[in-house]
Amino acid sequence: MNVTVPDLAQPRRLARHSFKAELIGRERFATDWPSIADDRGISMYVYQSREFLDVWMNTIGSAGRIECYFVVVRDSDRAPVLYLPLAIETKFNTRFLRFMDCGVADFNAPIVNAGRELTQQEFDAIWPKVMALLPNVDVIDLKKIASDISGVFNPLTYLSCSPHRESGHLLRFAHSAKADGGTTPSPSLKQKLSRELRKLGETRDVEFIVNPTGAKAEKFIERLFELKRQKYQQTKSADFLSAPGVADFYRQIATPHAKIGHLSAILVDNAVVAAHLGFCGRGRFYYILPAYDASYARHRPGHLLLDYLVDQTNKQGFETFDLGVGDEAYKISWATERIALYDHQRAKTAAGQLYLQMRRVRRFVKSGGVRAWFGRAG
Repeated sequence: MNVTVPDLAQPRRLARHSFKAELIGRERFATDWPSIADDRGISMYVYQSREFLDVWMNTIGSAGRIECYFVVVRDSDRAPVLYLPLAIETKFNTRFLRFMDCGVADFNAPIVNAGRELTQQEFDAIWPKVMALLPNVDVIDLKKIASDISGVFNPLTYLSCSPHRESGHLLRFAHSAKADGGTTPSPSLKQKLSRELRKLGETRDVEFIVNPTGAKAEKFIERLFELKRQKYQQTKSADFLSAPGVADFYRQIATPHAKIGHLSAILVDNAVVAAHLGFCGRGRFYYILPAYDASYARHRPGHLLLDYLVDQTNKQGFETFDLGVGDEAYKISWATERIALYDHQRAKTAAGQLYLQMRRVRRFVKSGGVRAWFGRAG
């Protein structure tokens, strides 16, 4: 498996350009911020596209009363160098500078000019200009910074970063210009899934449905939420869908108006036994929110739907099947590449310093560090 990791120790070169950073408001956002279909020689993930951010602001941003800031950096010729969507969240009387994420974006990055790679020195000149545009915060808390943006170097990795606890994974189809010997999963796995599908269809009616509309789409998304919540209960995990605005975010993404959503399901005797909601854009399919009925677990319906989506996107000419963030075994087995992710955390005030210290203590306790410490002491 290939690993995409930035060269964090690239040699410094003298900056040859001056840069100007500016904020654009909601009225300009609708016209000036790049759409997922933008063809101006830029590189982006769907998470920074106008379509994604518009839904995010109307749901998660609104529900959480989050302040949203859209920064555009231009060079001396007024050409855009990067577009950076940022948010300020207030919790526990502490103000955090974060990405527009709240758990629904897997990779965080700016939109960049694909033909204009910034040097360390150039980025060092740009970053203070970006920060000067924003209100004061207590903590800079930027997580899941992708090492690259669809193959283009991510200048945010020039910040002082630490590795994120998980990686991203993707399947590069063999016909892609960027493929490096990438293949789909092993023939034995494909054969097992084919047998399961045949067995399931021997006595029951099995159907794959993609992008239903109207009432059927609403029924599918609510069934997906039901299956996801059952999984949360089984694993004693927090209900992510109950976080402010999250369920409404996914409901809106699933509508044709959002333009980037992709809803699919397996029906057995007309009942949804597995479903998935993801994104599409710029030759990339994003595998985001899957769930399956545990009573059908022996037939592996989640894997059957995944296999179907991989086959369909391959046939439709997509270059990449993005499995997203997370180091689950099934993602590693399907992936041909790993995307390194990083975090940048920095306290700006005494309150921010206290928060980061408390966070480190909580993580130490949660990881069993206290028991290990006292065990050594004894």
